[in-house]
Amino acid sequence: MIRSWRDRGFWLPIACAALLVFVLTWSGDLWTRRYLQGLQELRTSDPASATAAADLGLRVLAWTVCGFALGCAALLARYFQLGLREQRLPPAGWWSLGARKAAVGPGTRALCRFGLGLALVIATAGIGCLVAMGNLLEALRG
Repeated sequence: MIRSWRDRGFWLPIACAALLVFVLTWSGDLWTRRYLQGLQELRTSDPASATAAADLGLRVLAWTVCGFALGCAALLARYFQLGLREQRLPPAGWWSLGARKAAVGPGTRALCRFGLGLALVIATAGIGCLVAMGNLLEALRG
């Protein structure tokens, strides 16, 4: 069932997603500032350890970005795959939480194919980020 914008069920998923994005952004910024401050303090006492810690931090960041991109690509691919099968966007089930209208008909097929291509591009970009960071660190190392 597609909900009306006046229904609380329409706004709840949107509000939860916005709150989650805000909390993740704020906590990520706080953690990054503390991490960089710790690296700067370590650099003054032991430059070799600071270099190794920065290298490890950048590798973890690259793997995290790659994992996030692959996870998002997998969710998008499943969403559009179900939409292609049902000829409806959003597909039935929890995918349609917060949706006011559903797209149906022949135009949906083209939209689903475009979405599957977008999921492939996102997955490729995530893997490319991981490879680029590895190459950059190897070039900086020497």
